[in-house]
Amino acid sequence: MRAFAESEGLDVAQVLSDDGLSGRKARANADEALRMLDAGEADALLVWKLDRWTRQGLGAIGRLVEVLDRHPKAEFIALRDGIRSTQPSWRLTAAVLSEVARSEADNTAMRVSAAIRDNQQKGRFKGGTVPYGYSPAPHPSGRGRTLILNPAEVATIKRMADWALDGRPINGLIDILTNEGVPTTRSPYRLATLRGEDAHGLARGVWSWPAVAAILTGDAVLGRVSVGSPIDGTRRKAWSLVLDEAGLPLQAFPAALDVETSARLRDRIKSSKIPSGKPRRVPRKARLLSGLLWCGVCGKKLWVTVRSGRSTYTCSRKAGGTCPAPNMTAELAERAITDTFLAERGHWPEAVLEESVHRPEHVDELARVQAAIDQTAAQMTHDDADVARLATELQTLKGRRTELQAAPVTIERRWIPTGRTIAEAWADGDDHTKRGLLERFGLDRIDLLPTETRGSNVFQPERLVPHWIDVDDPDAPDSLGRGLLIPRLSAPVKPPRDYYSRPPGDASHTAG
Repeated sequence: MRAFAESEGLDVAQVLSDDGLSGRKARANADEALRMLDAGEADALLVWKLDRWTRQGLGAIGRLVEVLDRHPKAEFIALRDGIRSTQPSWRLTAAVLSEVARSEADNTAMRVSAAIRDNQQKGRFKGGTVPYGYSPAPHPSGRGRTLILNPAEVATIKRMADWALDGRPINGLIDILTNEGVPTTRSPYRLATLRGEDAHGLARGVWSWPAVAAILTGDAVLGRVSVGSPIDGTRRKAWSLVLDEAGLPLQAFPAALDVETSARLRDRIKSSKIPSGKPRRVPRKARLLSGLLWCGVCGKKLWVTVRSGRSTYTCSRKAGGTCPAPNMTAELAERAITDTFLAERGHWPEAVLEESVHRPEHVDELARVQAAIDQTAAQMTHDDADVARLATELQTLKGRRTELQAAPVTIERRWIPTGRTIAEAWADGDDHTKRGLLERFGLDRIDLLPTETRGSNVFQPERLVPHWIDVDDPDAPDSLGRGLLIPRLSAPVKPPRDYYSRPPGDASHTAG
């Protein structure tokens, strides 16, 4: 092109290059070239070939023609195609070649998509960011790459899953992961490690609520693959699962989590969001009896407020109501319930109830059918959807789901001893663990009654009335003894008069 410009007596005003960018898309340099031609900053626009200039079809040629019509002395030259805008029929030739180029681009994209889909169905990794929990490895066939489980990251995923299913706020986990230096999905440390490079000293990233939620609710942990297609007029993509020949989600790689755990996690994460999709605000500090203390008069939940610089459980009744709004200092209420609970049950063996739902030979298929139903229903909302075909597929999938749901369900429940006593578990646990022990071993709720002596500052533990429930599982092992047969208590044990005036670390601090 430089030699041609020299032979035509043209001085090169500027060279604009769009290496690696598709001619199928709008490009800033192509727009800049037209602007210079339209502004009179250049007399000619010279390109190697028309399809190097654009593959957007008639629309792009139309914009070029508008500029040339406004500036009759300006010229467009596609050197390799022999096109010059000074030729009589150049518009017709350019229009035909531009549409051919557009068609070739569409066909190329189709072939690439088909090749990617074929590779995915054969368990090959198409490239990009490696999903968390996996590492790239040579494909067994010797062609391309595949994904295998990364033991360390799978352990982290299961740790995340256990934390979430235990009911703990995910916001508390992200600080732990970050402080422990667990690498995030796109951290420089992880990316270098996956490439086999020295990652010493590289940043490990900062975990966030969306990052953990994306891992736990994504399809990648199930070994499935999603592909994105651009949404017209936007930069966003609509993501859909790659399906196998039966129309069900393709199992391309080994799963990091089982289908049942994944379904439970999706329900758990979904329930922790408000309608806007953002995570619910989690209190920074929850007290031991938060959610367990209720007003013994109006039945409303007690909230933790600060009175005279001390945390206090207070009735949430509205102003002007008839409830006297009983309240109690949080520390005193928690110590009273703690001593009552440990005095009666501290020596009992700790156990956890494990439940598992079994649908023999149907669990995985049911989850895959449900995913296919969700995807088909979403596709029916697209403007160019083949509604008739999708409706038929949806009806077939729903029929299969009905068959699977009708299969017999077996629920296995068993108590698993931890090897500790309740007192030992209590001493090692945080407030969340302790609340779990209270609820697991019989505490349903605690009512707080109002004081009978108005204005008195004397602590009255008898105002705390716990409601206990019997925990009796016929399938429980005999070795757990009374740990599963909790008697109903009439009232908490009253501690010595001066008990609550002693410091918590006092050697005379004994259970009342």
